[in-house]
Amino acid sequence: MKGAAFPRTLSEIGYAVQTGLCSQRRGQSTSPLVLFASVEVAPFSKVGGLGDVAGSLPVALAGTGVKIVVVTPWHGELDARAGVVERTGFSVTVPGLAGPETFQVWRAELGNGVPVLFLANPNLFGAPFVYLEERDRERFTAFSRAVVELMPVLSADVLHANDWHTCPALIWHRQLRYRSRALYRQRSVLTIHNLAHQGITGAGYARALGLEVDEFLEEERARYPNTINLLARGILAADAITTVSPRYAEEIQTPAFGEGLDRLLRQRSDRLFGILNGIDTVWYNPATDPALPGHYSADERGGKALCKAALQRELGLVEAAERPLVGIVSRLDRQKGIDLVIAAVEGLIDLGVQLVVLGTGEAGLEKQLAEVSRRFPQAVASVLRFDPLLARRIYAGSDIFLMPSRFEPCGIGQLIALRYGSVPVVYQTGGLADTVQEWDPSTETGNGFLFADHTAEALLAAVRRAVGVYRRLTEWERLVANAMRSDVSWARSALEYVRVYEVILGMATGEWAPSPPAGH
Repeated sequence: MKGAAFPRTLSEIGYAVQTGLCSQRRGQSTSPLVLFASVEVAPFSKVGGLGDVAGSLPVALAGTGVKIVVVTPWHGELDARAGVVERTGFSVTVPGLAGPETFQVWRAELGNGVPVLFLANPNLFGAPFVYLEERDRERFTAFSRAVVELMPVLSADVLHANDWHTCPALIWHRQLRYRSRALYRQRSVLTIHNLAHQGITGAGYARALGLEVDEFLEEERARYPNTINLLARGILAADAITTVSPRYAEEIQTPAFGEGLDRLLRQRSDRLFGILNGIDTVWYNPATDPALPGHYSADERGGKALCKAALQRELGLVEAAERPLVGIVSRLDRQKGIDLVIAAVEGLIDLGVQLVVLGTGEAGLEKQLAEVSRRFPQAVASVLRFDPLLARRIYAGSDIFLMPSRFEPCGIGQLIALRYGSVPVVYQTGGLADTVQEWDPSTETGNGFLFADHTAEALLAAVRRAVGVYRRLTEWERLVANAMRSDVSWARSALEYVRVYEVILGMATGEWAPSPPAGH
């Protein structure tokens, strides 16, 4: 899939966007152009794992030879980041709830020469927040319309949408392909990062937004009558669906994890692929990370002890190298199992560990964590804010990283923890089970610890096993080396996405005729 690079300079991309020459002409190369749409793209915008993936997967794909363009809303005032983005001189106007909405197209760049096109609209995206619950259907529907308008302008071959926010783009794209032979060779992919968020929208409001609501899906009628489910309709519209780990792809086809869409996902199982997330191992690198007070690698780990001591001092904990330091960097809600941690906290302290928690979320959980810190000031530190630099110091300074999520499509935290040599203790679900293998001292294999029952007792038992190994220095050093040498990069997974693109474009299995969209 090697091909000529996408235009890199402002003048080149401005001209290419306006003339439709962004893609190579047919016959010169077999490399497709992928338009990757996401409402979060790190480092420009990030709330959770979606932003991490959208900021790093396209870079890895470009490394395989895929031509890719990322498109995302610009959140906030453009003047606030002067010099980061540049104007292309191009704009897109689409129907909106209260009349036409115009998006000015700006440009920046990720690694590997990957262009990011920002769609700026002060009316819809003028606030410096990714999500505004009361207007998100209106905002993301208009953004999705603009994404579809960019497909022919860029001569794109594949639309790669992410989560429910960009599912309207899949729906409209399928309808346009069905109605136009000029577009029928284009294909689409939907990546589901978290099935729990589905974009459920009242039918009347959906019609006002320009979405067709001629009939309702079985899933829509059964759960919330007179609504449409944007994620469900995106699943039907996409040529392929991917999730962010193989186990999660299996789990969501069951009633226990399917969030009401398991029947639909089983129906589309032949187009459903589980591809494990990776992380940017250049950005997340303890040997070079400027946020750390000491640097280290899998082969030279002396700097990690400096990071631990500095973190204990920073957070007011007793500076004690012999005490295992357990880190948590997480959204604070029940899905992440934070209630389980609170229930287990006295047992954790009885094991002789220190606990550091960083995150924000449910007010009740924040209050309980603050109270735990007051009760055990030398053993527990709760930092209730979003702080990405402190997060990296926790990954580096902690000995053990705790992720007791009730469900986890993939998880980014345990991947960063492995990279930084913080041994993960995780609940056996989704991507956590795909990336963490139980330590086996007889074979010296494995990179962490898992527990199969979602209880405080099972969590404590897993941490107890980890602490037992921590107190056997030679064994612990081997375990940490295994963790740091785990492959958490995008290299293998990027090739799996390339294969999905090849399959849906008919490169490997012959041409697929487009099927009618749902309802036709």
